[in-house]
Amino acid sequence: MPEALAGQGCGKLSRPGRRSRAPRGLRILPILLAVSGCSHSPTLNLLGSYFPAWMLCAVLGVVAAVIIRQLLRFYSIDEHVVAPLLTYACFAVSGALLSWLLWFS
Repeated sequence: MPEALAGQGCGKLSRPGRRSRAPRGLRILPILLAVSGCSHSPTLNLLGSYFPAWMLCAVLGVVAAVIIRQLLRFYSIDEHVVAPLLTYACFAVSGALLSWLLWFS
């Protein structure tokens, strides 16, 4: 093994004195994109403590799915649902996303 690469392992890309060809702005861009979402925290002041808004929307989605299930059961449509677990999970997600959209748009 040549002496120039002896202390660096057997990697050919790690040469002494070699710098990245990408401009500094392009190297920092992934970091800036990753932390740009941290400027606003979606929380609610609920009874004096800050509560995550997504959790409240998830609870509203589950409640909406339960109400839809009861309505389908009342009208005897519940028997015709092909995949109940998947269907009601999709109702819950739809309710959560709809409440997020209506409340925080």
